[in-house]
Amino acid sequence: MSGGSDSGRITLQTLADHLGVSRTTASNAYNRPDQLSDELRERILAAAAELGYQGPAAAARMLRTGRAGAIGVLFTEDLRFVFDDPNTARFLHGVAETSALAQTGLMLLPVPAGVDVADTAIPNVAVDGVIAFSVPEGHPALDALLARRAPTVIVDQPDLGATTSFVGVDDRAGARAAAQHLLDLGHRRIGVLLPRPPVGDRPGPVASARLGELDLRVGRARLAGYRDALAGAGLDPDGLVVWAAESLGIDAGREAATDFLISRPELTGVLCYADQLAIGAAQAAGSIGRSVPDDLSIVGFDDVPRAATWDPPLTTIHQPLVDKGRAAAELLLSEIDDGIRRRVDLPVGLLVRSSSAPPPHRT
Repeated sequence: MSGGSDSGRITLQTLADHLGVSRTTASNAYNRPDQLSDELRERILAAAAELGYQGPAAAARMLRTGRAGAIGVLFTEDLRFVFDDPNTARFLHGVAETSALAQTGLMLLPVPAGVDVADTAIPNVAVDGVIAFSVPEGHPALDALLARRAPTVIVDQPDLGATTSFVGVDDRAGARAAAQHLLDLGHRRIGVLLPRPPVGDRPGPVASARLGELDLRVGRARLAGYRDALAGAGLDPDGLVVWAAESLGIDAGREAATDFLISRPELTGVLCYADQLAIGAAQAAGSIGRSVPDDLSIVGFDDVPRAATWDPPLTTIHQPLVDKGRAAAELLLSEIDDGIRRRVDLPVGLLVRSSSAPPPHRT
């Protein structure tokens, strides 16, 4: 072999020298195949395989093309959350499906609580754009992301208007439909279970004066929808009893709902921010001797797969989680190509199953 390797390392120059072609010609086999005949490109790739050359370094390729060939997904949770939370898993299924069809890589960018954003990949990761999945308002990870001035799609929250592309659903309308369902069944003593309290508060009862300080836009929108339904029925929206869990999950929902139902035994219906909390609430009801739906009706939101197979199957608001992932990836890839920001609002709908029924005693 001719020169061009560094201490035995196989480089693009090694490959070019081996074939007796220019370095540019060898590079074109990877980056500009239209510049070569099929025969020459196949000869270069065959020689690369023989020599053990893996192709141009990603950083060098990015310098030449201006593209990293990958997109990122930012979420403010531990990496394990992606695989444990069914909402996130289904959303990422849609993102991965679309990015794979576009032959684009996908990088997960977790920012767990208590971790300095400067110590994560966010400031310097080599991606062409990022999807920010359900980030609390004011979170420093979002500030760091927007400071990159790269194409960005925000999913669910926060809604920054025309400054970024956005994908979401009509959370307020979905929540209104959930509450209206219980009202139509005859329920008047209704509670709401949230995934976490306002910043600075502890899990437990949430005062009406604090509801506007939730740091999740989705939470505020769903609460507004619940209150809309009560007001439309001639009831005082402030009569809605609200309780906050420690976090979003079945275990947290079960723990919070146990305290909730014991402290407010008059409740005949519970509206849950998410199906995970609703499943936990159903477990809590059973543990304290309350039957679902004979003694207590429960309505969730999201329609995760487990909602349909739970006993009893969960009445919930369906949102297209996989389609949401597809839409986010499609918007990001389009913005990377043309620089145009877009917005997609996906539909929601009530699915009535067996976890809701008329209250045991109409009042």
